[in-house]
Amino acid sequence: MARAFSVAALAIAEGGANAVGAVRFTCAEAELEVELVRVAGYAEGFALGAVAAPVRFGVPYTAIRGLFRRGKALCVALDPSACSPHNCFVLARFEGDLPGVPGVTSPAAMEAMESAYRARLNARMASWIAPAPLGVLAASLSPDYLASGPLGTASLACLVALATWLALRFVARLATWGGPPSDRLRDALVAEMSSRMGFASERLAASSPGSPAAPVFAPRPTPLGERPGREPRRGVEEGIDALPLRARVLVPAALAVIGIVATMAFVQRFAAPRDQPPAERQAARGVGQATRGATAALLAGEVRERAEPSFPHCLCDRADSPLWRAGVPILSLLGSTGPDDGAGVIAPILRRDRADDDAESEAGAGQGDAAGEQGDAGAEPGDAGRDGGVARPARGRYDFELAVVNNSGAPVSDFRVLLTFARRDRRGERAGITERGLFWEGALGPGRAVKWHVEAPGTEVKIEPGVTGMLDGETGVASPDAFFQLTRARYRVVRIHAAMMLAWLRDPRARDALVALLPAAPAEEAMLGRIRRATADVIPCSAAVVEGRLRACLFNGGVNPVRGVTLREVAAGEGGAPRSWPVAATLPVHEGVEVTLPLEGSAAPEELEVVPQER
Repeated sequence: MARAFSVAALAIAEGGANAVGAVRFTCAEAELEVELVRVAGYAEGFALGAVAAPVRFGVPYTAIRGLFRRGKALCVALDPSACSPHNCFVLARFEGDLPGVPGVTSPAAMEAMESAYRARLNARMASWIAPAPLGVLAASLSPDYLASGPLGTASLACLVALATWLALRFVARLATWGGPPSDRLRDALVAEMSSRMGFASERLAASSPGSPAAPVFAPRPTPLGERPGREPRRGVEEGIDALPLRARVLVPAALAVIGIVATMAFVQRFAAPRDQPPAERQAARGVGQATRGATAALLAGEVRERAEPSFPHCLCDRADSPLWRAGVPILSLLGSTGPDDGAGVIAPILRRDRADDDAESEAGAGQGDAAGEQGDAGAEPGDAGRDGGVARPARGRYDFELAVVNNSGAPVSDFRVLLTFARRDRRGERAGITERGLFWEGALGPGRAVKWHVEAPGTEVKIEPGVTGMLDGETGVASPDAFFQLTRARYRVVRIHAAMMLAWLRDPRARDALVALLPAAPAEEAMLGRIRRATADVIPCSAAVVEGRLRACLFNGGVNPVRGVTLREVAAGEGGAPRSWPVAATLPVHEGVEVTLPLEGSAAPEELEVVPQER
């Protein structure tokens, strides 16, 4: 009587399997016994339904409809009429009796099956959760020479995520492979089931004299590219062919991308051309000449350092500019006549009409209109008209856009803006007062802007925001990114304000915002000129008149040292010659020097700029 051969295996969710978990196959004399120890039904798109207790059933060997290998796994298909619903198994990680040793599978083997199944589930879950965070983390921590720019950073993140996914999938496969003992048990189970089904191999038939002759099968076709009569190598067949098609395609692609990125990083890091120092260039022509050249350069540097005067060091947060001399308000009120107006001037549209309501009975003549842009509040009381009397005051109206920008680092909620419009009567007193109230409900975030359209009669207006005060350490300031977003606003006056705030923060993007505003209208040239001077590499700050002399800090925010500059006054109007002071000093990178210069006259300059001496 032939002994029973028992093997425990792990049913995995691959291929056409409809059961996952720990199972036990026992090759009895009359039938194949299948025990579902910890098995759950598996179907693509359906929830798992696990068995509550171990179930054992037997099927005749004639009910085995499929028995073949797929890589390192063994696929067993049973007749659905003989057992249902679990009749298709993809088996891996075999545990139990070694060939030739009688007995049954131990409980420890079944515990090993359950542990392997849990490890496989954890690895597969991690393969879907971990790649994206690890890719983003690697891209954020990578140095600039390895990956720079949005495309390089995104490519590195995708590469790391792909490599992590492949590695975790490989770990999941390792968790389901039991090693060489598992392979031997798998082959023994195949041989035992084949023998029970009547398909004994030639090796088994030769080892069992007296047994019936095994049926003769046609030889397996020889694969293309192999020599006839030569068996394929076992390691190559089980290694490469065991991988799924996706892995066989993605692994070479990932290795190629890794090689390309590593080569580019190596070339950029070590093979980039570097400027040869003067001493090395001269050393290539001769040691003596190089020595003389280096000595001469050293002596020239010492002579230049001795000739230059010594100045105290200083630092600047930003340039001195009339744009923010009085401080930057929490809410900036910006007026314009339309999207393309960047002057920021709110002026009435004036017209000559009837006299005001108090003197209507006295104004019977002079009905002519004088429409046009006046630019002031109207005629002064007492101006003589064509009839020798007192001229009627100008009447007008306002029609403009009012934008409010939150410059602070905290949201401003539920604020109001009060606008008071008025005109002047013949006695020069305010009359016809009209009020307009603007209300913003909700929170206006840092660096955000809101706009209203305002219409009202009058020749003068007073604007009072509900939130007053200047930026300080408590309120903070909005981020440069928020102001950079404002450079894409529809209204030009808001874009100019965003460029000014970027210059106030010394953000390098202020120059790009300024270039985008060119060409400038005549009314905007003064404003854009001040922003341009505030974004220069070398700026003046802390300017003050001390004991009749001008004291200022000249700060170099560029990437190269600057030797010899001129501190020049920016003329407020035409006709006057601006004052200038040459400074023979070397400004180191990201450092400043404090200078004290003679001042012609007692008036301090309104605005200063630093220009190279050759200009």
